[in-house]
Amino acid sequence: MRYAVVGTLTLLVSGFSFAGSPPPEEVGETDQCLSQSDQARLLDKAFDYVNTKLCQPALWFDSFFVDERTDQDARAGTQFRWYNDFAYVEGKGYEFETKLKARLHLPGITQRLKLVFESDEESDVFDLLPGSQVEAENTLGLRYDWFSKGRSSFNIKVSARPSIEGRFQYTYPLTNSTVARLTQKIYQRKKVTGELTEFDIDHSFSEDFLLRWSSFARYEDDIKGWDLGTGLTLYQHISAKQALNYQVTTTGTNRPFRYIDDTQVSVTYRQNFFRDWLYFELKPQYNWYKEEYEPRFEEAKFTLRLEVLFYNI
Repeated sequence: MRYAVVGTLTLLVSGFSFAGSPPPEEVGETDQCLSQSDQARLLDKAFDYVNTKLCQPALWFDSFFVDERTDQDARAGTQFRWYNDFAYVEGKGYEFETKLKARLHLPGITQRLKLVFESDEESDVFDLLPGSQVEAENTLGLRYDWFSKGRSSFNIKVSARPSIEGRFQYTYPLTNSTVARLTQKIYQRKKVTGELTEFDIDHSFSEDFLLRWSSFARYEDDIKGWDLGTGLTLYQHISAKQALNYQVTTTGTNRPFRYIDDTQVSVTYRQNFFRDWLYFELKPQYNWYKEEYEPRFEEAKFTLRLEVLFYNI
């Protein structure tokens, strides 16, 4: 949930830096968390205050957990991420998955244009959809950050699949501790036209606890149906190298009839170790699945993730 508006600044640090921002108490108001509007109106001043206050814990959590929903904002910088998941699934045994994602500025070209190597499918919308979904293949593409100012940003991504996607994001402070964020995507992938609407509300209890409520709705014309999901995530800061998140989510669909296809509860412990760019995660989770006309079943899963992560390389 990060401070909806500045949460995306997670990757905005200039120059070279490793992943792993300083803990909330170490983030000063002279860095990227400082928000200053060009407008002198009272409303804009209040917005700047909320941005600065919420950014401090939000920026750290988004950076530490590499939130997929915020690091694609137009203000996001470069990133290299390689993770390996070793999982034990009840009734299925051991599974292994490795994936590489990268986003790089092209040398000698405007900073707005980036070379991306990542999935152009929404196979893990908000991390709310179950991990047993079919994994999409990664592909090369280009992303152009059209604009990023104040509360809004817009970028366009074209990939070799082929596909094209437009992404708009708008953030608005509700109170001194609460921020709402709306993200709208419209895309064309091969012969499929679709839209994805994402809505988040972040509430900061303190520098150590941040609560995010996330919801999404997705429609694609080939199946003429909707996928819906909602979930709560509580982030807990332990130290500069350790954090936890507690999550409960549920997703549903209206095709071929209305039903809840997955409900999940999980706890994720993440720690930076040995080097600034090395992380590991421990994640126990429990899912209740249902597939169309099949009976509902339950599944326990435990995942160990080893990750190499650089920002702004």
